[in-house]
Amino acid sequence: MNLNGISRWSAAAAILVLFILAVPASAAGSWETEAVSTFDPEPIAADISGSHVVYSVAYGKAMNLSAPRGLLLYDADTGTTVSLANASGKMTLTGGQTAGDAVVWFEEPEAMLSNTTGLNNSIMLFSPASGITTAIRSSPSAEWPKTDGSRIVWSETPGDTYISFLSLYDIAKKTTEDLRVHPMDGSSVVLEGDTIAFRDANTSVLTLYDIPSQTDTAVMVPVHTNATDTMVDAYAMGGDVLLYTSRILELSPKRSISTVLTWYSIASQTNVTLSPITGLPVENLTADERNAAFGSLFTDGKTIGWVLETGISESDVITVNAETGSVSHLKIDGDVAFPAVDGDRAVWVQSKMMADSHVVLATWQEPASAKDPATPVPETTAAPGFGVLCAAGALAVAACGRKR
Repeated sequence: MNLNGISRWSAAAAILVLFILAVPASAAGSWETEAVSTFDPEPIAADISGSHVVYSVAYGKAMNLSAPRGLLLYDADTGTTVSLANASGKMTLTGGQTAGDAVVWFEEPEAMLSNTTGLNNSIMLFSPASGITTAIRSSPSAEWPKTDGSRIVWSETPGDTYISFLSLYDIAKKTTEDLRVHPMDGSSVVLEGDTIAFRDANTSVLTLYDIPSQTDTAVMVPVHTNATDTMVDAYAMGGDVLLYTSRILELSPKRSISTVLTWYSIASQTNVTLSPITGLPVENLTADERNAAFGSLFTDGKTIGWVLETGISESDVITVNAETGSVSHLKIDGDVAFPAVDGDRAVWVQSKMMADSHVVLATWQEPASAKDPATPVPETTAAPGFGVLCAAGALAVAACGRKR
């Protein structure tokens, strides 16, 4: 199924133009990794902004929902780790997302509690610069805060309905407003500047909400027919990039399930299908590409990435430079969860056979030849940047229109 909605002829023309416009590029760099935590306390999830790595932990086994939770902050510049928060009493904490001078998470009653009367959820904000922690919202259902450094969104579900809505908090102004955004899952909402990415609770459409204009843009509409069922599985957003996966269930002539990885430009509203194995743009996916096991999408708008399962507890962290299209494959002897990237640093939680979980910090290193102008740089052919992809697609569609 062609999710990009262009004819076979125009798609072929686009690919041809891509090959014509592809130019030699400098040799790619690589990710250098280091462990920045131990397995005790056990890390759960991590995020990064600048030199700050925030990660949630369990003081005990993470699978034990009653194990006390905490939130730690690691400074990559100084190599120091401090505790930001610890759950107490009948409460636990979840999350730990950061951008700019903001770290957000939420507290909620422990799972399995039979009586939660008088126990509200709290949306928490910490400023690394001031060291001040503030509770900005307390309610029975406030959860899953996300921040871009200047604002925070979170979801709430009123007791008389099952439909959630988003609230927006301005950190500088200390003001809150409710938005007409109804996410299917508050944990997957992404805030990036004036844009919110979410799956609509009523339609399941992958949607972009523009805060200033209060308008929606439908990115991927589910398809349900007698022969095909297509839904968005996961997504990540940063800068001009929205990266998402679509799960395609083919019912006829033979039942099969496949996953498609799509790179969407928010500015030009253009889709490009990527190979989850090579990281390169493709017109038609091979059987191996459709059946590849991958996920954990992440991007900051400059780097696009995901995790490819290559074996039993073996993975590849694949990243694509959004400007040049160059691809990096980092082989991991283990499983990778909750990856995040900011500039030349990335972070994730790594484990082996569901044991020895620890936080890994990856730093992008340019090749020595790039640092020393006197050293010749070997030429390699890289995939064209997204601007070139969009131009090629536009030319192909225009040509298709003339043919008609």
